[in-house]
Amino acid sequence: MLIAASRNLQAWLPQMQVLDATQYRAHLNHPPAASDPLLCVSGLTVNFRLDQARESAVLRQVNFAIAPGKIIGLLGESGCGKTTTALSILRLLAPAARTVSGSIQFRGNDLLQVKERRLREIRGAEISIVYQDSNVLNQVMRVGDQVMEVLRAHKPAPCARMRAEILELFAAIGLDDHERIYRAYPHQLSGGQRRRIVIAQALICQPQLVITDEPTAGLDSETSAGILQLVTRLRDLYGTAFLLITHDPEALAAVADDVLVMYTGQIVESGPVREVFSRPLHPYTHALLQCGSHAFTAEKVPGRRIVLPCIPGYAPDPSESLSGCSFAGRCSDRMAICDSKQPVLFEISAAQSARCFKHEVEA
Repeated sequence: MLIAASRNLQAWLPQMQVLDATQYRAHLNHPPAASDPLLCVSGLTVNFRLDQARESAVLRQVNFAIAPGKIIGLLGESGCGKTTTALSILRLLAPAARTVSGSIQFRGNDLLQVKERRLREIRGAEISIVYQDSNVLNQVMRVGDQVMEVLRAHKPAPCARMRAEILELFAAIGLDDHERIYRAYPHQLSGGQRRRIVIAQALICQPQLVITDEPTAGLDSETSAGILQLVTRLRDLYGTAFLLITHDPEALAAVADDVLVMYTGQIVESGPVREVFSRPLHPYTHALLQCGSHAFTAEKVPGRRIVLPCIPGYAPDPSESLSGCSFAGRCSDRMAICDSKQPVLFEISAAQSARCFKHEVEA
């Protein structure tokens, strides 16, 4: 099924340029310059209102860029600010949230400043989001019609033509028996099929950037592999950029170019996936990788209890005012300075940075 879906992808999106082998090799040898990103987030700070008088910072001075055709992973525990980052990009934050400062430049336009009408044009057509919960689908509406609604909102055409394009996309992303699925209601589909429908909504208008929030959460290994394969094939064939949000390091290891590690609303480490995962510089990154499923695949012995690795302690309450490093209370490498001063993001090499005093001298 996965092989067939990959072949179908090459036949889909006929209006987009597909690179031949020679062009693709040239593309790999000359990737987009980091100085000309598709998306650039600078100094993004977001507060949540606790009550009439108090706010807490959920994102603090977040900075990153995504070049065309790149897959960037955003890794961290639940509650660290990953989804808030995604919603901030498209200005979909809850009413209790407020963007305090920063800019989000997309193709030269600050998304925090553009008018709502222009923003509605960008959402879905130029930047799309795949939500973690497939329950965002309307339970009393056929899934094919729900995908057509997105297409009609941004690229209207005769119904027969739009329906044909949707069916082609369904086949391309591995939805067998796509005629039946088009007419189905969400409750008549499996969890993996519903996830693919949500992905189809995000892809149908051929956006330049797709934000995926936990795309493999709750799926079996085969379905997860198929979803990740779709990400890489779309990037390779059409230059689609992805911001892949997850708590699973293995998912990023399979597809991402670079990774941003987030803790308590801050980027604590960034760099190429291979370098970060093979040589983690921040203690939190190291602890996350130790907790990955690959870390406890030892042979099970009858009668012997297996203790799964974990990160001790808890993340600090966002409403707390910390004088030092937010990870200090859980860190095995804690130093005196960690309690009295907040570290900046030290640039350890041209590609890798870490927010940790251990690397202050190296930087």
